[in-house]
Amino acid sequence: MSTENQTIGFTPLASVVSQQQLIEATSIVGYHSKGNVLVIGSPEDALSAASQLADMKATVVTIDAEATGIQKNLTEDGVSVYRSSELQLKGYLGNYHAVAVAGADQLDLGVGVYLETGLFDLVLDLSAEPVLGAELAPFGYLHAPDEATLNDALTQLPDLIGDFEKPKYFNYRADVCAHSRSELNGCSNCIDVCAANAITSRGEGISVDPYLCQGCGSCATVCPSGAMSYAYPRASDAIDRSRKLMAEQKDCSVALLHSEDHQQHVEDASLSSTVLTLAVEEVTAFGMDYWAALVASGIQRIYLVFDSEKKRSDREAVLEQAQWFHQIMSGLGISDEIVIAINETDLQNLASRALPENALVGMQTAKFDTHDDKRQTLRMAMDHLVDQLGSVEAVQPLPAAAAHGVVSIDASTCTLCMACVSVCPSKALLDGQESPAVRMIEANCLQCGLCDAACPESAITLTSQYRYDSIEARKISTLNEEEPFHCVTCHKAFASQGMIRNMLGKLTSHWMYQDEKALRRLKMCDDCRVKDIFNDDGAVGIEVHRDSGVKET
Repeated sequence: MSTENQTIGFTPLASVVSQQQLIEATSIVGYHSKGNVLVIGSPEDALSAASQLADMKATVVTIDAEATGIQKNLTEDGVSVYRSSELQLKGYLGNYHAVAVAGADQLDLGVGVYLETGLFDLVLDLSAEPVLGAELAPFGYLHAPDEATLNDALTQLPDLIGDFEKPKYFNYRADVCAHSRSELNGCSNCIDVCAANAITSRGEGISVDPYLCQGCGSCATVCPSGAMSYAYPRASDAIDRSRKLMAEQKDCSVALLHSEDHQQHVEDASLSSTVLTLAVEEVTAFGMDYWAALVASGIQRIYLVFDSEKKRSDREAVLEQAQWFHQIMSGLGISDEIVIAINETDLQNLASRALPENALVGMQTAKFDTHDDKRQTLRMAMDHLVDQLGSVEAVQPLPAAAAHGVVSIDASTCTLCMACVSVCPSKALLDGQESPAVRMIEANCLQCGLCDAACPESAITLTSQYRYDSIEARKISTLNEEEPFHCVTCHKAFASQGMIRNMLGKLTSHWMYQDEKALRRLKMCDDCRVKDIFNDDGAVGIEVHRDSGVKET
């Protein structure tokens, strides 16, 4: 295998889009490895493994909880052997930073063995439990707790020297991200689901390390707003390509999504012509918008092929999305499961799984254009299904974590301070413009909870649901509205009645507002309040003008 411009984790998506098209469509992330390897384990096991890594510079570190200091020895072959109570390790192929710790002592191991960059290229971890606990380990990190995995790792390591490339799998739009606003916590779906620990919180949004990201795509699948999207391939490209293949395989009614790892199992299963097989980079990268578009185009069932022995948070999250999709479809009278997870052994009896007789059979297929707005794609697909099938209920209740729903406001406690409007990332909540009011567009609501977190009066309640009538869902509804409060001096409307009542109620007993003049100022607009303060302080000859500020007279 050549080490020049080698691609890691790059699967040709033959049934979705050509490899060359994908390379042109997205950015490339590069790695460089010289073969400097850190071996973690007992001195005997680690040195034995290191001796089998010809032409690679190995450094050994043993983690011993009883170590009181950092010890270093040098073997006759020149291998540095460290012992410490703790090892702090982070990074990726060509960029592993390792720090040995024992009490107050710390030692940067890459610097200690005089590596040019101070960083290790590779890590061979012989520990029973991996030092790096990510479900998807970074490239260049090989965990080998037994002889079988060790032999496999020793074979792989020499091939991980050189220059490598992989796609930057994701696109991120901070402007519609619902993670955080005004230092308030909202949605953390992508962080919670990332099996590679590549996503972290960063101020008003999130940060994705493209070197740690391995393209599982579950972050895009669970993102409520579409701020995180899959770039390899884009959702619109995947839908369009799948539709084209459906048109070519005219009698298909089942879609089977699988990765390259299951290609041979799929070929051996001798599937019927009703099954459209779609080889994808990661099954977890395709979510509700893709499923709905396929169903609207004539697919009655979608199988997702997962490894039988592997359980990962990203896969569990995708299956949760499938349950929400089933609940939305049940409101159209489709009670049968549509998206079903299977493993490689289930492929053999796939032909014996009969499709349910429901309203999807013989339905007219959708013709709408797709694009990369996941919520809009889902809405258009569901509009087509509603048109073809009709809805049983106007609104379908969903679990609390689902990304569709409404906000309600307790008018008896809401002061119309507009904190909820200011933090809403999707423009689901709007102000009343000319009057004190909070209005809402249901179709835009992400149920992220930022409005609830921002409300100082705890007046907001979130309810997850899906409204089938898109016209109704896109209407602007009023959640709370009051008559404006007018300044007692100039009569300009500057606040809501509730806000002034609330302020007066809270400040009446405060020592600064024990006279009528101070309380009356609370009923003035900003300009009149400043003017009243200046006049009351004896600042004769000073006049406050709205257009020019303070002016001598």
